[in-house]
Amino acid sequence: MEPLHLAHLILVSVWGGFVMAEGVLELTSREEVALRVAARVHYWMDLLAELPLLAGVLLTGTVLAVRAWPLSTLHWVKIAAGLIAIGANLTCVLVVILRYRRLDDRASLFRHSRHVRLTGVGVPFALLAAYLGLAFFRQ
Repeated sequence: MEPLHLAHLILVSVWGGFVMAEGVLELTSREEVALRVAARVHYWMDLLAELPLLAGVLLTGTVLAVRAWPLSTLHWVKIAAGLIAIGANLTCVLVVILRYRRLDDRASLFRHSRHVRLTGVGVPFALLAAYLGLAFFRQ
């Protein structure tokens, strides 16, 4: 496997690990005190690690797509699925930031936490992109 493919695979894998860790954090936090802790931890995870990882995934993915041009239908499906997952994750980051800024508002805390969980809709798309990338684009 060439270095750029390996770098992309590593970035996607680490990003997936962060998403899973954040999922556990969010899904196990139901009471107000736990939600406040989750809101703080998730905020810093997003700012310090997840956003840079997403930038790396987008950068390496873009370079790989340009190098593979013209793209097959399977490439387009994988890219579309990956971009939907990234879009859902960026939406989650936005909600996490909004929740952190309104941490003292109990109603906002619960509402934003519910919205954070709803962004999990991107997970099946991430799994599809990962499957297509691993099953059909090995080199």
